Amino acid sequence: MKVTVIGAGFAGLAAAVGLQERRHQVTLLERRGVLGGRATSYRDAVTGEDVDNGTHLMVGAYAATFDLVRRAGAEDLLLFQNDLHIDYVDDRGWSSLDCPPLVAPLHLLVGLLGLRLPWSVRWQALRLGLAARFGEPPLGLTLAEYFRRTGQGADARRLLWDPLATAILNETPERAAAILFYNVYREAFLTRRDASRLVFLRRGYAELHERVARYFRHRGGVLCRRALAESISIEGGRAGGVRYSQRAETRDEIRRGKQAVEGFVDADAVIAAVPWNAAADLMPEPLRQQPPFAGLARLGGSPIVSVEMWLDKRVVDRPMAGLRDSEMEWVFDKGAIYGRTGPPQHLAFIVSAARRSAARTNPELIASAETSLRRYFPAMAGAAITRSLVLREADATFASDPEAEALRPGPVTPVRGLYLAGDWTATGLPATIEGAVRSGLAAARAAEAG
Repeated sequence: MKVTVIGAGFAGLAAAVGLQERRHQVTLLERRGVLGGRATSYRDAVTGEDVDNGTHLMVGAYAATFDLVRRAGAEDLLLFQNDLHIDYVDDRGWSSLDCPPLVAPLHLLVGLLGLRLPWSVRWQALRLGLAARFGEPPLGLTLAEYFRRTGQGADARRLLWDPLATAILNETPERAAAILFYNVYREAFLTRRDASRLVFLRRGYAELHERVARYFRHRGGVLCRRALAESISIEGGRAGGVRYSQRAETRDEIRRGKQAVEGFVDADAVIAAVPWNAAADLMPEPLRQQPPFAGLARLGGSPIVSVEMWLDKRVVDRPMAGLRDSEMEWVFDKGAIYGRTGPPQHLAFIVSAARRSAARTNPELIASAETSLRRYFPAMAGAAITRSLVLREADATFASDPEAEALRPGPVTPVRGLYLAGDWTATGLPATIEGAVRSGLAAARAAEAG
């Protein structure tokens, strides 16, 4: 079977690799030169270090993702915690969620004892855990409503749930669909101990995607970079190929001003692994007004803002930390995660669901990050910022509200031979790397089933 996959993010790569491994002829079209879609990186021209377009965390429950990484021979890029450990800091000092090597969910219950929390909050956390384990799925509710129904008070939300939920969902609890947090909580905390541990990447995400792409090509797959898919050919109610524009790919071609060349690749099946706001544009006009494509226009986006900062001395003394009561919600020591010790220290600050922060100027955001450092890290008193960058992803993820859950389509479409993949499809998960990989595998299975 000849399959064309549009988009070389995690969803497209997972679909392409899965099909290529089963000896189908696969062509993968990527509109940019860099792979990874909305989870990629680039090399900073000044420092030479990898910069992610927002720090993307993984957890041990990402079974499909790690299986893909292992098959591609890229396990050396993964840095696993032994057990879940998250440090938090506020004006009262440090506390840690430090989960011991006990069976789930006992490891989480004991870990909560290490956090500086009122006993009332600990009891409320236990109540939420029991509701997630034994209660009914919170369909149609926002996460804030679910918190209220499970007795989570203001302190529990501020100190524990809101920072964690916003980072997982890239949405505030007042907007987010409770079912997505419920599903993640069950997978990460209630199944097995190692499912909750954090997993970092030792390099930028572009390196991981290049490894997966190399594996795909070595097995005979065809990867076309800077190949802009313009439309999917549909005749007689069936997808038969993709029209695309092949633009200049190499630096020499770009420098010489090489013109784009129109191309067409025929296929028995097409998998559109593109963002939700790009899928309908590939369809002929009548189909854009029909389900599931018509509903995609109502899937909104949620932004992420990140600040990359280099300091002339080491200030942050741990790989990551949650910054309570701060605009900058998390800080990561990217230099240490990448295996480099000593100055300059490369930090990454993240703001999720960053609608308000996205409107601020770069100097304001850099000043906010610096303020957080001076507030919580005494060593900042003798440090200087040597370089800083601000990155904005306006539509980093789909807006995961309860209404969106009804709009998320499965892999199969009304058009024969046309399938959808992406973290925005009906995976049961929020917009995560694991959701994207699972969606790609689901689309590949559907394409094989015909």
